[in-house]
Amino acid sequence: MSLSAVALLRVTAVILLTALYYWLSHLFTAADRPSTAGALLATTPYLAIALLMAWKSKRREAAILLWLLAVAGMAIGWPVLRDNFAWIYLFQHVGAFSLLAIGFGRTLANGNTPMISRFAERVHGELAPELARYTRGATLAWTLFFIAMVSLSLTLFFGAPISWWSAFANLATPLLIALMFLAEFIVRRRLPKEFRTGLIESIRAATGHRTPRHGGKLPDLNPGAR
Repeated sequence: MSLSAVALLRVTAVILLTALYYWLSHLFTAADRPSTAGALLATTPYLAIALLMAWKSKRREAAILLWLLAVAGMAIGWPVLRDNFAWIYLFQHVGAFSLLAIGFGRTLANGNTPMISRFAERVHGELAPELARYTRGATLAWTLFFIAMVSLSLTLFFGAPISWWSAFANLATPLLIALMFLAEFIVRRRLPKEFRTGLIESIRAATGHRTPRHGGKLPDLNPGAR
């Protein structure tokens, strides 16, 4: 089996497991009743990540001890977690989008480089004015999207049946994110061809990899104006 086939299988497995996780999360949350399985599903990923971080810590013994104390605290308060595990999902959903809104939004302040401009610089180097305007606008659009997600999540959680909120948080959120990427892709197609970034390049740029296309030189947007 080729490396590309293995990579495709891994990506497919991750997507399927993630979809299964969100589907089960929705089923347990929408039922709106205490559930040991629902509470375990909500807490286990965080415990696993925390244990992995503790294991890789320079002070492994102390970190693992803190992890064990946290687990003990959860065990003591398990009846509360079992009866209110939907709050864990709320903190997860609102917390993630709040951090993204803050992270993207603060880069729009004067003197800062917008977040998506930083990603684009890893691919294109110094940005031409047209591309810089686009990436700033895209950063603003994503910031507003994240704020809207937080606002809608809180509104549904406190003002609607829990099943509505769960459908939004666990089922609709991935689709809305995909639609946002699609909308940005459509808008990006209006840019000159040399400034259109593909999916793989965008992912590599967002994860910190530099993939320069032009050897540090910017293509001329108006080759005839000389």
